[in-house]
Amino acid sequence: MKKNITSKRQFLIDRLGYIRIKANLSARELSQRIDKSIAYIAKFDNGDFSIPTEILLDAIEICGSTPEEFFWEDIAKYKEQKELLTSYDKLSVESKETIKNLMKNMK
Repeated sequence: MKKNITSKRQFLIDRLGYIRIKANLSARELSQRIDKSIAYIAKFDNGDFSIPTEILLDAIEICGSTPEEFFWEDIAKYKEQKELLTSYDKLSVESKETIKNLMKNMK
């Protein structure tokens, strides 16, 4: 169980680092924007403590992201995959079946 908690914590650390860098924010800048001490995010990045949910959600928003994007399986492909899903959802049932069959045959 402890390994599972560690891997989940590392996931959060990695994702927050990814969106923070993508937003061109240093750990110091993000700490200040969430109204915490200058080293707050750096300490989280180092695994020194768990970040409360409310603060994590604030940080995600400040970095210009959303919880959906943050927790997406492959965050680097979020926009592309989200666009495809949105387009797919607009298709008729018949068109969706055609797309599914096409994809099965492409393997």
